[in-house]
Amino acid sequence: MEFKNNSYFVDNVSESISILSLLKEYEERLSGFEKDSFKVKEPYVYVKFCLYTTLLFRILEKEISKINLSEDEEKTVNILKKYKYRDFEAPYEENYIKFTVWKNESGTLVYQLCDLRENESSSENWNKIYSVYMIHPKYFKHIKKIVLKLINEN
Repeated sequence: MEFKNNSYFVDNVSESISILSLLKEYEERLSGFEKDSFKVKEPYVYVKFCLYTTLLFRILEKEISKINLSEDEEKTVNILKKYKYRDFEAPYEENYIKFTVWKNESGTLVYQLCDLRENESSSENWNKIYSVYMIHPKYFKHIKKIVLKLINEN
């Protein structure tokens, strides 16, 4: 495939990599997350990780459909499949957490993750500018098992 430069965009093309190396790199990230018992320390980093996970699962959807999955792993895959279309699976409070971006009058941004059962509150100086559901961290232990199965298949 040839990529052409477009005057409106600067095309950056990464070097080609195998799916196996992509999976191994992702598994290393998951292992780092697992060391902290899948606890979220930085909301913005967590959101980027969730989006990367969604992208990875879209790339590997056919490969995932060919492996044997446990009931929990199947549920996780179904949540990810729906999530790619911004469709959410009930019970929402168990499957997702909320990522919110707050902005104050001076332009400072604060990123927040919270349980869906929690009521969001802001002081009078903060305005909510964006909010979205993110995959609950508890599903990453199942995602890791799926990734390890894919690595073993390759």
